[in-house]
Amino acid sequence: MNKTNNTHQSFIEKGKQIYYQLKPGLDKKFSSDNYISIDVETGEYQVDKTDVGAILKSQKRHPGKKFFLAQVGRVAGMLK
Repeated sequence: MNKTNNTHQSFIEKGKQIYYQLKPGLDKKFSSDNYISIDVETGEYQVDKTDVGAILKSQKRHPGKKFFLAQVGRVAGMLK
């Protein structure tokens, strides 16, 4: 496996880890029709009714970064 694949896999694993730590609170606070965008470096997150909305909120706070995206109740993956 090359370095890019290792970095990508590490990003996804870290995003999943943060998501599952947040999940109990998210499940109580938000319905499954919401999306969460997570900055895996800081653990900061944004929630919105749409996947694009969650990413745009995160990009506004942290331009140029990559974010882990999940639907509340499910894991989705990564978007730039």
